[in-house]
Order: sequence, then C-alpha cells, then structure tokens
Amino acid sequence: MPNHTRPAQRRRRVAGGLTALAVVAAGLAAAPTAYAAPEPTASASPDAIDRYGTSTVTLTLEGETSLQSTPTDLVLVLDESGSINSSNFNRLKSFADDIVEAVAADGLFEHGGTVGIVAFGSGSRLVLARGASESLSRDAISRLSQRGGSTCIACGLDTTSTLLMNNSVPGPDDPERNRAVIVVTDGNANVRAGDTALSAQILQSRAEVFAVGVGSGVSQATLELVASGDGATNTFPVHSFDALESLLESLVAAVAVPAATNPSVTVTLAPDWVLVPGSVSATLGASVSGQTTDGFTVSRDALGDESLVISYEVEHLGAACGPLPVNAAVDYSDDEGAQVAFPAATVEVNCLAPVADAGPDRTVDEGSTVLLDGTGSHDPDGTVTAYTWSGSDASTGTLVDADSASPSYVGVDDGTETVTLTVRDDNGLSDEDEVLVTVTNVAPSLNLTSCPAPYTQVGTELAVGGTFTDPGATDTHVMSVDWGDGTVTPAGPATSPVSGTHRYTQPGLYDITVTVTDDDGGADTQACGTVVAYEPTAGFVTGGGRIDSPAGAYPADPEASGTANLGFVVKYKKGAHVPTGNTTFQLGAAGLKFEAKDFQWLLVAGSRAHAKGTGTVNGASGYEFMLTAMDGSPDRLRLRIWQTSDGTVIYDNQMGAGDAADPATALSGGQVVVHQR
Repeated sequence: MPNHTRPAQRRRRVAGGLTALAVVAAGLAAAPTAYAAPEPTASASPDAIDRYGTSTVTLTLEGETSLQSTPTDLVLVLDESGSINSSNFNRLKSFADDIVEAVAADGLFEHGGTVGIVAFGSGSRLVLARGASESLSRDAISRLSQRGGSTCIACGLDTTSTLLMNNSVPGPDDPERNRAVIVVTDGNANVRAGDTALSAQILQSRAEVFAVGVGSGVSQATLELVASGDGATNTFPVHSFDALESLLESLVAAVAVPAATNPSVTVTLAPDWVLVPGSVSATLGASVSGQTTDGFTVSRDALGDESLVISYEVEHLGAACGPLPVNAAVDYSDDEGAQVAFPAATVEVNCLAPVADAGPDRTVDEGSTVLLDGTGSHDPDGTVTAYTWSGSDASTGTLVDADSASPSYVGVDDGTETVTLTVRDDNGLSDEDEVLVTVTNVAPSLNLTSCPAPYTQVGTELAVGGTFTDPGATDTHVMSVDWGDGTVTPAGPATSPVSGTHRYTQPGLYDITVTVTDDDGGADTQACGTVVAYEPTAGFVTGGGRIDSPAGAYPADPEASGTANLGFVVKYKKGAHVPTGNTTFQLGAAGLKFEAKDFQWLLVAGSRAHAKGTGTVNGASGYEFMLTAMDGSPDRLRLRIWQTSDGTVIYDNQMGAGDAADPATALSGGQVVVHQR
C-alpha cells in the first residue's frame, strides 16, 4: 500500500554509511519548505451589550498551502526506460498530466510557481525547464515520447539538481520559494547505481523529494534512498501503472506544505468576562480542551488551505462598563514557530438607566379606587430603589401611597389626566413613564320612598318623594317628574331628599316616573308604577258575548284555545266610591270558570273602561282580575286573572301587554257599551 504519512516537520535524510558522500554534500543548504503563517481575525457579535449581557466571539485562522502562499517549483522526474511498455508509459504520462492539473487547481501557477519535467532512461534529458502555465506544462507532457534504454536514476536526479541550481530567475536557494520533486520509476538503478545515493542527497538539499515506485521491479530501499525524510516518509509504492491514479490525491496533498502543523490557540478571557459553559465550538474537527470559566484551548493536527473558525460565548460580569476587550490573551503556537497575533475583540458595555413602566392606562368610576401598576419597571443592570408618582389633580382624582410601586388612585370627578411615574436606580439614574387615567361619571342612584296610592279619585293631590346618592362628590343635580298625563314637573336644582305633587284632571291610567340627573348627563329614573285616576260620575260599562281565546292565554294548558264566554256590568252607585257589579268568564277548552267577587275601582275614559277587583277560579278564592273593554267597531275585550299571593298569571288573552294597552281581542255574539253620564 502507498505510504503518504506526512511528518510534523520535514527532515532531511542521509543514508547510513555514506560518510564520504556527506562530506561532499557539506555546505549545501537544506531544501526550503516556505509557508505563510495563518491570517488571524477576531470579532464579537453583538459588539454592544447591556451590563451582564452576553456576546459571541469569533476567532478565525485563514490558512494557505505552500502552493498558494509561496511560489513553488515542482519537477516531475519520469522513468522512460525500456522496461515500461508503451501502454504503461501513456498511463505514466496521464498520471503526470493529472498532477499538473491538480496543482494548477490548487493555485501553483496563479501564485508564481512553475513545473519542470525531466525524463531518464540510460541517461536523462530536460523536457521542460520551468513551465509557467498549466497549458505549457501539460503540452510538454503530451508531446513527450519514450526513448527507452536502461535505468539511470542518478542521471534523472542530477539533471533535476542542475535545473534547480541554474542561475536563471528565480535564483538558486531562493528562500522565498518552495521546491518539490516527484520521481516515478518502475525499477532499481542499473546504470550508475552507485551514484544514486549521492545524487539523491544533493537533490534533497535543494528540494523536498517524493518517490513513487511502480510494480515489484523497484525496491522499497531504493524509494527510501531517493525520497526525503526518514524511512518510508515521502514514498508511494503501487503495484501497477493502472494504480497510479489512486495516489493522486495523497501525493498532491503531500506536495503542498500546510500553513501550520499542530496549530494551537489558547484563549484567556479578560477579568470582566466569564466563559459561558458549553459554548465553545471549532470547525474542521479541531479539539477543544482545558475549558474553565477563564478560557480554553483549541488544537488541530494541521491547517492548510482552510479556515479554522473558533466561536465562544462570553458573559459580562458587570464590574465595568464602556469599551472592554474580551480576551486578556490569545496565544498561538505551531510546529513551524509561526508568529500569529490576533486582533482585539472589543465589546461596548452600556451602563443602563432603569426603565420606568407605569402600566396600562386605567379607567375608574367616580368614588372608586383603582391600583396603578409600576411593577413592570426594572433596572437591566441593577435595582430600582425609588418610585415617585405625580401629576394627579385633586379635582379629578387623588393618589394614595404615591411612593410605592402600586399606589391607589381614587376617582373624584369625571375627567382624564396624565399621571407620571419616575423611578430611580442604585446608580442614581432615572426614567419616567406616563399612564392615562380616565375617571368616568357615575349616575346618581335614586330611591323612591313614597308614591301615590295605586288608585285615587280625579282632583286628589298626589305626592312622590325619595332620596338619591352620587359618588361624584362635586356633581350638581336636577330632578323632574313625569306624571304620565303629559305633565312634567320641570327639571330644577335638587338635593337629596326630593319630592313633587300633582293633581289629575281627567280619569285615566298614568305611569309616574321620577328622574334625577347630574351635571355630566348621568341620570337615574325610577317608576312609581301605574296610578288609576277614577271619577265615579264618569259613567259605567256593560257587555257580554264571545271571544276567540288564543293558544297560550291559559299557561296551565298552553294548547287550550277556542271560544270563551264573558259577561259583565260594573258601575258606581250614586255617592259611592267603590264600584259594584258582576263579571263572569268561562273557557270550556280549559275547564276554566271565573266569577268576580267584588270590585276595587272602575275607570271610564272615553270609549274605554277598566275595572279591577277580586274573584274566584273554579270556586276557589284568592284571585284578582282586570277587565279592559273597548266600545268600538268591533268591540274588543281583554281579561287578565292572576293569583293574589304571588302574581302568577292564570289567564290573559293579551299576554305580555301593559295594563294601559288597548284590548286586541274582538267580541262576537254580543257587545260592549261604555255608558257616559
């Protein structure tokens, strides 16, 4: 198998027992292995943070191989002896062409390098001195024809040494250039075999020599004699010319000297920073070791045409602010002793003022209390030490515990005002925030303490009275009374308690309402209920007939409907204030029979009459009723019966309508007559 192990440092080898040859070679310079030190960069992101914040630091090492960093002169020394048939020689040429293509892709020509070509058999010849372009070098290989002959390895090595030592530009031993030689042979030397060691030693003093042996005709000892390095270093044996292509990648990699072997980067953090555990990472499979809160080390076996990226997260300890370097030191080392100085990675650490947060806008009713919320205030790099609330207007609202995070705001009168929160931190820095507080008006609350009797004679003076409260301590009020007959006591200034009087001049059912209104438009209206103003001398009502009772009129059996019979007569006797008469009602479908027992009042107003009294349902007492009769075309009737104890409706052929509503059910087979006096 081919050996393509690279030593950490390239060393030159002298075969044992060649003391005399060593004397001859004394004074010859070692083969140069020039390289460029890796290029370092450093950055931090974000580069500005708050105190106690974190930032990610990135260090990079941009490496280059010798083919990119230093002009490299590569010489291909190719065996053209007769032991190689024409097919294999073409395979050898193809392999040489692939090498040129590969090193060109790696930048050899782009960075000022050259390719030379030497062929050897019984002797040697210079095929191409220094090809300065890929096309020129590959064309020379393409035109190379095999001459055959024996195998004089020393001849090929000497011609190569002469090529590398001639006085044309670039000059010999130029320390700014690399020189590499790849020797390919299929056999041991059979011409000048004894000169091979000295020729190899001279060439090795000028260049890094790699030896490729094809087949069993060349010994490993010969390869190790020709190649630079100890033992099998820089030797690449393969079993046949068909297998040469398997060497291409490793051989080209061996020719390219890496920017650094065994590079190591040790990071020591500055005192104001601490390493975030587990945050260190490195590309290219580099190892991370020695992690502490203060730093770490990253190592790799080699760095060629690659970019090593080291990333780690640091946390600020809060001891200082301003532009702070993150690293106390970044120490670099490699086997070549390169000097690499990383630039500083600096992070601007801000000393931050506290952040005031007066909370969401608030709404509160007059007379009520709401908590303001400053608990969202904070200090990113310290503690909030003081809260101060200000800006309340006593006519709108007042603050309680104004030096706390959550004071109370008491609404006084409707309005909107801005309240300001000022917070101060342990560094003496402060911040302000505002909250809008809206005090909403609350309507007064009216409580009626007296209302007229439910029925009274026309002309009698009636009175209403009540009290009211209002949480708006500064509000003013007016009161009005709607007596239901079109008369409204005009609104006027009012203080609690309130009252009003009125006399009805016409019989009727009247709804009385009392309203108290504050100066902000808030109002409360309370009803005294329906008052019946009757006049005994107004007339009387008689009637009878049939009605079509609708479904739902009898809640005990909502489906019961059909013909119901009704008869009545109600009147005031002369000088009496309580009416007399009779009323009967029967709904056969429901088995319901009602009979009036007595009457409380009778109201005759135009063509309409209302009568109220008590009676029995199917012979049982404890019921009240109201009869409304309309003398018209057609005549109409309404009968409502309810239980005295709890108001449960027993029957209503106009369910849900108010007492003052006109009757809607037509009378048939009879009539209603409202008699007016």
